Amino acid sequence: MEHDDLPSPKPPVFLGCFTALAIVVLAFGIGSCLVVYWESGADTGQIRLEQAEAYGRGTVQYIGQHNLYIARLLDGRFLALDDLDAANRANPARRCRVAPIPAADPNLPSLVARYAARMSDSARGSTLLFREDCNGAIYDFTGVRIDTDGPNLDRYPATVDTAGYLVVDTSQRQCSRREGTATFLPRDCRSGTAASPEPIR
Repeated sequence: MEHDDLPSPKPPVFLGCFTALAIVVLAFGIGSCLVVYWESGADTGQIRLEQAEAYGRGTVQYIGQHNLYIARLLDGRFLALDDLDAANRANPARRCRVAPIPAADPNLPSLVARYAARMSDSARGSTLLFREDCNGAIYDFTGVRIDTDGPNLDRYPATVDTAGYLVVDTSQRQCSRREGTATFLPRDCRSGTAASPEPIR
């Protein structure tokens, strides 16, 4: 017996609801990932960090995810310092990243005393020094080379946005060098050579 006039079976209602819910969850997950991506600055080089006031004056904080040190000066200004100096950047075979000399290091007081006169004005009075162990280079709190003349630690522009968050622009690397008492002479980021005799302000 034929039953052409019988209605076709319908899928269970819960199956349709489950599919709709899955689509909503998937869309929410993708949207959340995009928000994180945009806020991280992955597409522009701009990295949005914590609220500016979370960084104490006269302190340094390491942002390991981006290989940066955030140094806040006593006057409230921010410096974003790369943890890879010029010599290590030019030598991919062996690289050492700079790190603060531990306060418990017995050699720290003598190093601070030895290089006090070579520190930049903004670093005077600070006992925090950076050191890299491949070549023994030493830098002051602001990334200025103090054990000898040569390239300083590279910097990136650091600003505070309208919501009060610290933003670092890693798409704009700022390179400088030290020559005698001139602590911030610009240099070519690609070659490490002098770019201009005018000091960086």
